[in-house]
This record gives sequence, structure tokens and C-alpha cells, in this order.
Amino acid sequence: MNKFKQIILLTYLSLISVSVSSEDVLLETYMTEEEFVQFKERVGRAVAEHPEFKSSQANLKATYAQLKGSKAALRPQIKVLLDSNNAIARKYKNEATNLVERSQADHKTNVRFSINQLLYDFGASQYEVSMNESLTKASRADLSNKVLELLYLSIKSYIDVSSYINFVKVVEDSYVRHTTIKERIQQRVDSGLAAGRELSRAEAREAEAFAKLTSVRQNLGVAVSNFRIYFPDGDLPEKLPYYPYKLSANIMKSQKIMFNRNPLILQANEQLLASKYKTKNVNASTLPRLDLELKKQHYNVTQESDEFDFYSGVNFSYDLYTGGRNEALKEQAQAEQDMSFNDRDALIQNLTSQLRESVKNLNLLPDRLNAYKGAYLANKKSQYFAQEEFRSSNAVLLDLLQTERDFLDASESLIETLRASEIQKYSYLQLIGELGDTFQIILD
Repeated sequence: MNKFKQIILLTYLSLISVSVSSEDVLLETYMTEEEFVQFKERVGRAVAEHPEFKSSQANLKATYAQLKGSKAALRPQIKVLLDSNNAIARKYKNEATNLVERSQADHKTNVRFSINQLLYDFGASQYEVSMNESLTKASRADLSNKVLELLYLSIKSYIDVSSYINFVKVVEDSYVRHTTIKERIQQRVDSGLAAGRELSRAEAREAEAFAKLTSVRQNLGVAVSNFRIYFPDGDLPEKLPYYPYKLSANIMKSQKIMFNRNPLILQANEQLLASKYKTKNVNASTLPRLDLELKKQHYNVTQESDEFDFYSGVNFSYDLYTGGRNEALKEQAQAEQDMSFNDRDALIQNLTSQLRESVKNLNLLPDRLNAYKGAYLANKKSQYFAQEEFRSSNAVLLDLLQTERDFLDASESLIETLRASEIQKYSYLQLIGELGDTFQIILD
């Protein structure tokens, strides 16, 4: 009976070895071209429907409205004022000194029309318009940055889930093999053909494999949770979205593209320009202002009176003394301009450092992939031969356990390298501002 069980187990291990040697699941984890097209459409929909994207859109609309409001100050301002009064009680002495007051009607309604047009304010109003134009462009750049951010995070969540799903499969297979090996050694110990320490080591390795499986399943759960932030519905991905286009790995060319297209840099440039216009606006606002005013007032319109006044004039306004308010506003505006300048330079310095590291890693990707693929295939081959030897010899039982561990480590390293490689590509595209070229998101 024991011999029959041994034959069954050896046959099972033989099938496992054939399966391992004939299938390269980890080397076929990328999407097909058709699947990649579907992936792009799914990511585009996820970004367009995300609340953060809609919030940034609303903010852009608000800045456009603010720009329209600032432009209105350059156009004529027309007002109408209806003044209606009813006398509740009146008491005057019958004297000549109050004749005018006594002659006023108990009820009167006056209408006043006025038209005001700015003539000259040393450019203060135009500077405000220019400032809001720059802020609108900055808001649009912020929306573009939000799109790239959501694209990157959604793609990363996609890659994480597909990687962990593949790794769970690998660890599950490894756990099954560890269990089978332990049962084989258990039979040999029971029959007195092996020492008990071999069984204890096999049990330890089986426990390690199960612990690894539990940990990987937990990591998959976390990855799925992050994935559902961007893809609330639909199936979980099982293949990596391989980026099909060649990337430029030249630092100078990449830096030039980044300066022209990275939305964070574009936003910082516009915010700096807006702060400069604000400084000019504050300085000009402390200077005199000239306005043209046309004013017409009709009296007692309810009594169909034809009495009216019509005036035209030029109003000159100038703050002679404000208690130091104007000087404080100037200092504040200049300080904010300096802050925007330094923030922009700090951002560029940080992004340039990130770009150098990204380009360096991008250049290392082919060698890293080849190295880990080679290690994976070598350990896979070693595992196959160990299983073959296990079928005919009892001396390599513990070696088989070690080859299983080595193969699992090599599989994990390969999966992580494949995952990190694709994330690195999309991270580079986000950094230089070209990630949106692949995933078309239309900004209305």
C-alpha cells in the first residue's frame, strides 16, 4: 500500500515538473494590442468621471467667471436708482425761512440714471485683467495636472492589481508543491526511510509558503481597494499594460519637453506672472484716477413731472492719506511676488532632480528586465532538475525545498521588476507632461 502511494505522489510531482517547465506564465503577462486599446478607454472614462477631475473643472469655470468680472471694470457702468418717499408726519411754522421745506410734496418718487466710464487709472484695471488672465491659465494648468495625476494613479492601481493577482497564483502553486513535498517526506518518515528533522524542515517550509500566501493575498486586497477608487465597477485586471511606444531617455531632450509641457511648471509660471501683475495693480491703484460721469435725475415721476437735472463731469479721485494702508499693500504684493518666484524655482529644481533619476532608471530597465528574466529562467530550470532528481533519488529532498524557495524568490523578483518597469515608464511620461497624449482627456 505504501509503495502504491509513493508511485502516485511521484507521478503527481512529475506532472508538476512538466507543467513548470512548459509554461512561462510570468513571461506572458502583458496585454495584447486590442486589450491595451480597451485599457486606455477604461482609464479615460475613469478619469473623466472622477470627482476630483470634476472639481478641478468647476474651479476652472470659476476663474473664467472672475476674469469676465475684471474685464467689466473697463466698460461703461450704467445704474438706475428709484427713490420713493412718503411723508408720515410733517410740522412746520408758517415762516418765510422754511418755505422750501413746506412746499415739498407729501409723496415723491425720483429716478436717477448714471453712466460711469473709466478714463485713466495708470493701468490699474488692465493690470487686474492681466492678473486674472494668468490665474485662469494657471487654473487650466492645474486641471491638466489633475488629469495627469489621476491617470498615473489609476494606471498604477491597474498595474498593482494585475501584478498581485499573478503573484498570488505563483505563491498558491508554490504552496501546493510544498504541501506535496511535505506529504512525501511524511510517508518516508513513517516508513523509517527518512529522519524526523527532514519532516520538520518540510513543515517549516510549508508554513513559510502559507504565510507568504496569506501576506500576498492581503497585499492584493489593499491593491484592489485602491483600484476601486478609480474603477468602481468592472473586472479586475490580470495583465500588465505594456507601454508600446519608444521613450526618449536623453536628459537634455527630456528636460526641454518637461519645461514646455509639465503642467506644474506651466502653472507656476502663470502664478508668478499673476503676482507681477498684482504688484503693478497695487502700485497703480495708489495713483490718481479719472472717471467720466453722466447723470440725469427726474423728479416726481409719479406725478408726471417734467422736472429733471442732467449733468456731465469728470471725477478725479486720489487717496492723500490712508494711514499706511497703501504702503502695506505694496509690501505685501512684492513679498508675494518674491514667494512665487522662489516657489517656481524650487519646483523646477525638484522636478529636474526627479527627471534625472527617472531617465537613469529608464536607461537601466532593459538590463534589469533581462537580468531578472535570466534569474527566473535559471531557477525554473534548477527547480525542474531538482524535481527530476527527486523522482529517482532520496538524497535531494532538502535540496528540492531550497530550489522551491529560490524559484519563488526569483518569481517575486521578476514580477516586481515587471511591475516597477511599467510604473517607471508612466511616471516618466507624467513627469515630462506627455502622459495625456496616450490617454485622451478632452478639457471642455
